[in-house]
Amino acid sequence: MESSLRQFKDLTDEDFEKQLDLNLHAITGLTRLVIGDMADRGWGRIVIVSSESWRIGLKFGLSNYAAAKAAALGFMRQLAHEVGRQGVTVNAVSLGTMNNFGYDEIAKNTTAVGRAGTPEDVGAAVAWLASNEASWYTGQTMALNGGSSTI
Repeated sequence: MESSLRQFKDLTDEDFEKQLDLNLHAITGLTRLVIGDMADRGWGRIVIVSSESWRIGLKFGLSNYAAAKAAALGFMRQLAHEVGRQGVTVNAVSLGTMNNFGYDEIAKNTTAVGRAGTPEDVGAAVAWLASNEASWYTGQTMALNGGSSTI
């Protein structure tokens, strides 16, 4: 099986389109399905799950993935301004090293908390972003990375 981690020079336009379909077009398509009703109701929450790969350059081949994630975050930021006065917030959580990829050893040395993130960590952040208490927090990318500045 061919690895999806390839350097930019080895990627095709199709490789970029696959990442854009998954990490940008899926988000915009799903958002389109709900944003009108949220704005009409005067309340709503859009939370995009992203990756710190857009923020931090890495030596292994993620340029197509990082580009798609960065595009989704640009969409999030603009949409927050379009619907904020209608009671809809739009935010993102940008995940660092997660334990579901087997990077626990790396996280011990690269995070302030000495461990990789868990689904529970992500769930707690998303639950807050979806809450009434987060009504003044919009257009933001929350770095959820255990205090890491590298992955």
